[in-house]
This record gives sequence, structure tokens and C-alpha cells, in this order.
Amino acid sequence: MNEILFSKQSLIMEAFQKREALSADPETTAYRMFNGFCEGCKELSIDRYSETAVIQWMSRRIQPDEADKQQLSALCLEIIPGINSVLFKNRYAVNDTEKKGVLLSGEKAAEVISEWGVSYPVNLQLNKDCGFYLDSALLRKWLLEHSAGKRVLNTFAYTGSLGNASEAGGALSVTQTDLNKNYLTTRHSTQEYIIGDFFHAAASLRRSGRLFDIILLDPPFFANAGRSARVDQARNAAALINKIRPLAAHKGKIIVINNALFLAGRDFLDQLQTLCGECLSIGEIIPVPESFCGFTPMDRQTLPADPAPFNHPTKIIVLNIFRKDQRA
Repeated sequence: MNEILFSKQSLIMEAFQKREALSADPETTAYRMFNGFCEGCKELSIDRYSETAVIQWMSRRIQPDEADKQQLSALCLEIIPGINSVLFKNRYAVNDTEKKGVLLSGEKAAEVISEWGVSYPVNLQLNKDCGFYLDSALLRKWLLEHSAGKRVLNTFAYTGSLGNASEAGGALSVTQTDLNKNYLTTRHSTQEYIIGDFFHAAASLRRSGRLFDIILLDPPFFANAGRSARVDQARNAAALINKIRPLAAHKGKIIVINNALFLAGRDFLDQLQTLCGECLSIGEIIPVPESFCGFTPMDRQTLPADPAPFNHPTKIIVLNIFRKDQRA
């Protein structure tokens, strides 16, 4: 094992031991096992997705050799209970296959995981990430507890896990929208799917006069399809909220997820504050799970921007909507 990994092996084992209680919980089989950025090896993260351990290598400068990969694989198989396969993803690999993941052990990657007692389909090799974001676990829990009888709109849905959590929570209806039809691969007969650009989909829904009780806004960090169709999470997080506000029912909620690493938490709140008034107020913050952060506060000295009062650069917040016309 190369010098970096060899010196950090004890840290990896310590991180696994911290999460022993998670391994004993049959209702949740997906969570971060080792967050190298918080736990001493920023090149590496290790996640559990049911019976598969996913190793993600995130260093452009240092590349592990095959012996390193096999040592990490053996460590996962030895220490993480219930693991029978190991998938290795290299964020800066030359080819897409290695970015999306290569099996180091086992015959196939997990296809179903459980979280808070709800089953979710996963395709761990669909993209360079795993398609199911573990930092959003407490948001899915919130949706399970607050979606009953609600009409839910999930924009930028990607693989649709947030919409699926809403359905499991008893939502009256769930509408999922995404530009790429290949991501929403698992379809539910009780859900509506709108494939297309966010801005066109939002405009079409506004023209239809439809309203939603819960709107999920989880855009990419940045996308540019023209001046009127730009996503910029760091500089103008409020712009997308204004696009979607007319679709919110009276006393509805807009849940905003902002993962801009270079946007400080206070600056994000300042952007949201410009929208506040009698028709919009800032509600609760939904944190990232402590296990995802290594059970310790993130070292804000090493981050590009201080996420406080959020506990992670993935900033999740609920906005309360009040309509003057009180349409519900």
C-alpha cells in the first residue's frame, strides 16, 4: 500500500469502528463509512450501499496502483459487516468506465438499499457519483414525516430519491422533473415524470395553474443555457427560487439544497433574506448526518468557505410560502 494509504489505514479502521452501530441497523443500509476530508485522508471516501462498499478516490495528483486498490478492498471486506462486493471509483481517471466504477471484488454491485425502513433502487455505476446522495439522508427522513397528503414537485430530480421518499411518506402526488431521461430509470406508476429543461418545465407548470405543497429545488452547482436559463448556486441562489415560487401553494414549503463549496453559509442566508417578506420566510435548517461528517464538526479552516450555521457545505433549508390569494 502506498505511503499515504499505509499511514492512514488506522484512521480508516477507527472510522469503521465509530459506525458499528449503523451496521447493526437493518432499516438503514447506506451511509458514509469514511469521510477522508474530515477524518484524515482527503483523497479518499468509503461508502456502504447495502452489500457493496464503494471506494471513491478523489486525488488528481496521486493515483493508487492495483495493489493499493486490493488492499483497500480487502480492508472493507474484512471490517464492514455484510459486504460481499467492492466498487472502486476514480474521480480523475482517464476513461469513463473507471470514473463510473470498476468492481474489485464480487460479481455485481448492490441494486437496492434501505434507508429509514424504505427501499430504494440504486445504480451505483450510472455516473461518476453513486446516484443516491448520502448527505441528503435527513432530508429524506423529513419528507417521510411531512409528505402525507401533499402534492410534491421534485425539480432537478436526477435519480428521483427525494420524490420516492415523498411517495413513501404518503404524498398525494409526486411530480419528478429532470433534463436527462436516462437518470429517472426507475418509474413508479403513481408518479408523474416531466423530462426536459427546468426553465421550460417550470414555465409550463405555471401556465397550467398547478400548485404544489412541497417543492424540492436541488440544482447542480452551475449550468449555463443562456442568460435567462442560468444556474449559479454560488452567486445567485435566489434566482431559481423566484422561478419556482409561483408554483407553491399557500402555506407550502420550498426546500432548497445548495452544495456550492465556495459559498459561505451566512452569504447563502443573506441571499435568501433578500426574498423574505410577508410571502416568504426562512424556516428550519436540515443538517447533514453526523456520520457523513465523521461525527465531528468540519474543520472550517480547511474549507474554501465556512458553512455555518449549516454543518456541511451541502446546505439544506426550508422556506415557508404564503400566498396573497391563499390558493391551496
